[in-house]
Amino acid sequence: MPGTAHADADGDELFDLVVQYHALGAHRTGTDVDVATAAWMSHQLAERACAVTRDQLEFPQWTCTSRLSCDGAPVEHLPVFYEWQGTIETDDVHVVDFDAASGGLPGVVGPAAQHARDAGAAATILATAHPEGSLVAVNRNLASPVSGFPTVLVGGRELDRLRTGRVELTMTAGVEPGTTTNIVARNATASRDQADRPLVLTTPMNGWFGCAGERGSGIAVLLHLVQRLAHLPLVVVATAGHELGYFGGNRWVDQTDTDPAAVVHVGASVAVEDRSLGRPGVLAATRLAMSNLGPDRAQPVAEALAHADLALDAETTSWLGEGEAFVKLGAPLLSFTGAGLDFHTPEDTPGRATSAASLARVANAIGDAADVMWRLLHQQSSPQEDPS
Repeated sequence: MPGTAHADADGDELFDLVVQYHALGAHRTGTDVDVATAAWMSHQLAERACAVTRDQLEFPQWTCTSRLSCDGAPVEHLPVFYEWQGTIETDDVHVVDFDAASGGLPGVVGPAAQHARDAGAAATILATAHPEGSLVAVNRNLASPVSGFPTVLVGGRELDRLRTGRVELTMTAGVEPGTTTNIVARNATASRDQADRPLVLTTPMNGWFGCAGERGSGIAVLLHLVQRLAHLPLVVVATAGHELGYFGGNRWVDQTDTDPAAVVHVGASVAVEDRSLGRPGVLAATRLAMSNLGPDRAQPVAEALAHADLALDAETTSWLGEGEAFVKLGAPLLSFTGAGLDFHTPEDTPGRATSAASLARVANAIGDAADVMWRLLHQQSSPQEDPS
């Protein structure tokens, strides 16, 4: 374990951060909630003695108004972003059971939409498969091809009534210029010694619905790391556009002149619990820790992460989440991602996603791992110095 004295994470404070983040609303890129989230994140970093800058990004923003009903009653739904543009009012819809691939793959919608088009329908309704029948949103990629077919997601629990009832869909969609913001911060230690290569800490800010577990748990852990690792030179990057192909992270990586000593990416669902087991406090096994350190160098990092039930892949070659963007910096990378039962669903709320105890446990383990990694890299690059 690292020798630097530090305060253990306060789980109640971390859980309160998750609650605050979730309460802002649906965290979609380019919306008023996105603006409020960027302001909230800037405030949190400033409170932790960081100098904050806001990098505005332009992107093509898909806008849509829609109404879906079955036998006259409204149905909770989510049009598939960017899949189609225009205006439609129809009851000629194709309703199918749909595997959303946990919401993470932007290409899964196209074949289903094309099948509905081939069947002669005017639109398609995809009822997402989920253990509790929830609506599962699907990530999009601004560079991916689209079907050009009106496509809407609903929860799998709606499948039977939509197949037997009269379904009516009204939708108007288009693309207009949009803006969002990457938040970039530098702590006092980095500002004092510009020559010392920094540790980059990064997490995404956007996603579907309230994202308490998916995004909020990682944001809370990252904010703890900013305090825990304040003795190190830190550059903090809170990225926009996550649900739209990670474009905020990719743009920062492609444009930055920062040369990091190492990167820690705190991604999706890092402190999400497994509610399916019926007992509290069990962290989900569907959380991943990835690194390019190699097995020998990564051993003490892996030992630290084991305290949060995170098994480290020390020779990662296929990155998931925004690790795909940050590995391009060419620095040692420690990256986390995962999913929980409520991933990409409206049910991803603080009380269902995590707890104070789990947040503290994960924050302490990742803090230890980051400190160990920094010391290990520092010892290797500057063997003449005493790292203590």
